[in-house]
Amino acid sequence: MHSHDHDAHEAPSPAPPDTIGIARSGAFDAPAFERAIDDLLRACGIDPHSSHTGRTAQRVRELWQRRLLGGYELDPAEVLGEGFADERRDMVVVRGIAVHGVCPHHLVPFRGVAHVAYIPDGRLHGFGRIARLVDAIGHRFTYQEWMTRDIADALLRHGKAAGAACVIEAEQLCLLLGEDRRGDERVVTQAFSGEFERSPQARSEFLRAISG
Repeated sequence: MHSHDHDAHEAPSPAPPDTIGIARSGAFDAPAFERAIDDLLRACGIDPHSSHTGRTAQRVRELWQRRLLGGYELDPAEVLGEGFADERRDMVVVRGIAVHGVCPHHLVPFRGVAHVAYIPDGRLHGFGRIARLVDAIGHRFTYQEWMTRDIADALLRHGKAAGAACVIEAEQLCLLLGEDRRGDERVVTQAFSGEFERSPQARSEFLRAISG
């Protein structure tokens, strides 16, 4: 279980998008990326311009730029939006949101599902917006532990929630490809903010809601 403590009486301070995941020091350089893929193929002893690999550099670049690292172009606050005013304080749970990120140690993706919940404090948010928030945070160079915490904190910070929770269950490709591995390992991380951090009952209700 991964969870980082916050002062129960102190809300997290606002943070710019570049504090999510591993910060970039510059923009994505598409031509340089494609050249690097060609060089990687050559280093592997493969002709980058054969009939099989002629468009590999472009395909890999598009995948990384648009999907694996597309979160760098998204501001979590803008993606989530302001929601709409509502006085209900009933827990909202969105289960099974597809999620992926890129391990910075081995440059391979990990993939899984995120279960996200929040307790409203005057505002409700569209379910699709919450899923998009997960994309904005996850599609970066990051760690599963960081992503889990960042999602929970973003709902508290940007969503003005009274409490937020996130559990991610993922396959880490760098782990699955390791020596003497069975190939079915899963990593589960969880983070709780606000009322979820303070209330065992809220955590229990959330974990029961996603246990199916």
